[in-house]
Amino acid sequence: MKRRLGLVLVAVAALLVLPAAALAYLPPGFVGISPQNPLGHKDFELMREAGVDNVRLPMFWSGIETKSPLVVKPDWSGFDKEVELAAEANVRIMPFVWGSPEWVAPEQVDLPVKTSWQRWAWQKFLREAARRYGPEGEFWEAHGKLDYLPITHWEIWNEENIVSFAAKPNPVEFAKLIRISGQALHGTDPESKVLIGGLFGRPLQIPPNVASGDYLQRIYRAGNVKPYFDGVALHPYVAEAKAMGAQLDNLRRIMRQNGDAKTPIYITELGWGSASGPTRWQRGIQGQANQLSTAFEMLSANRVRWGVEGVWWFTWTDEGGTCLFCGSAGLLTRHYEAKPAWYRFVEWTGGEPEAVPPAPGAVLAAPGG
Repeated sequence: MKRRLGLVLVAVAALLVLPAAALAYLPPGFVGISPQNPLGHKDFELMREAGVDNVRLPMFWSGIETKSPLVVKPDWSGFDKEVELAAEANVRIMPFVWGSPEWVAPEQVDLPVKTSWQRWAWQKFLREAARRYGPEGEFWEAHGKLDYLPITHWEIWNEENIVSFAAKPNPVEFAKLIRISGQALHGTDPESKVLIGGLFGRPLQIPPNVASGDYLQRIYRAGNVKPYFDGVALHPYVAEAKAMGAQLDNLRRIMRQNGDAKTPIYITELGWGSASGPTRWQRGIQGQANQLSTAFEMLSANRVRWGVEGVWWFTWTDEGGTCLFCGSAGLLTRHYEAKPAWYRFVEWTGGEPEAVPPAPGAVLAAPGG
């Protein structure tokens, strides 16, 4: 009896010294990356070593169709290359599609819904994208030696509730965009998943920005939208990870009220900077790692209750980006050196922590600290 009790105490002691991530669980493929820097072969290979098999990338309409398709064929070469590099590393791409070209609207941030010409052009672009990269798409037929990883999820626009991505945030206009997007994508691939573009959780300037819950509620009130989307994306940027829960609770409550209790939520951007200020999203090099751990622990404990299907960390490296905290939001430095957040990240994904060297002077953060 004493021997048995001793074995139990040893087992309990062993559990107590395990990192928090080892005692929790996120399904394989649940954690992805939403990068801000252009990606090359090295990036995708490192992502695989990091245990990442899904990357969220922008599909810039204005960059692919610089001229009307009635005049010039779309140039898919840039996106083709990204899909090719990703597939070589067995990584799937999920695009967020946005950006009106100048032949459609005066500004990139103008939603293409005001005229029949704009709506036609947008739907045509989505159909061609799905026929190219979706199941049995032209790209896969032309690249038979690649791992077959068709695009199945399409995020429509990005942070449309703030003026950075919508000239005048307007839920009624966005409801029109979702209707025509769902018609185009579901009509081309009935199994495709159409996501409401990542809503910025709690914008600082309200108005003209609109809070995520208010914006989503007004999309539902616009009417006749539920058949046209299959998920809602959220960017719950907060100073403290624990505050993320209130945003997810609120979104799920609104979805239940509108008969959408089973529709999943996707956290398509989540992150903090490793610099120390001046914004609330910059938490210092150890603070960044701590916020990542807390956020992932919360998702592990509540993902079923919240109905969350995945989370994409923003961002990959410190290279690129224009926002105040973007320049330090990477898991890696500009020189591909690991910050403490990298080690916390790969605890959850099962990746290889030694795939990159540690950043000079960066003390490895204790797991779950």
